[in-house]
Amino acid sequence: MYKKILSVVLLVYATVGTGWLDLLDFPSPKPPATEILTIDKPDQDVIDRVSIFSDIVTDPDDRAKLAIFNHEFAKRVTEYDATSQDVNDVYSIAGKMFFEKSLVDKYDGLSEEIVKLMEEIIGETNHSLDQVEKDQLNEYFIGISWVLIQKG
Repeated sequence: MYKKILSVVLLVYATVGTGWLDLLDFPSPKPPATEILTIDKPDQDVIDRVSIFSDIVTDPDDRAKLAIFNHEFAKRVTEYDATSQDVNDVYSIAGKMFFEKSLVDKYDGLSEEIVKLMEEIIGETNHSLDQVEKDQLNEYFIGISWVLIQKG
């Protein structure tokens, strides 16, 4: 009896082979690429002003991290009851904590462009920010996030 079962198994194996095992070895589907952030396209004047950030930052990982960082800053800045110096300090300190030293001297002109953008919006003198300035900071820093994720 044992020999008959063994011969049937060997006969089936010889006829079918290992083809049925190939069914178990099917490739697993790869997950679709996900968006880093979902951001509506900003106004063209915002894009024109902040597109320089897309040219400066070239590494895809840095682009993603900067996009997330600036998006968070932009979302929060409208709720701050702060002076222009406070906002500058928040951005600088949060950036140092978030990026540590990974961006220090890595991209020529990045910090200068951020300072220039902030000065264009809130000026150089320390004062309490009004809602218009906070909304502009929000708009332009969301714009930075948008341009960074377009080419990542």
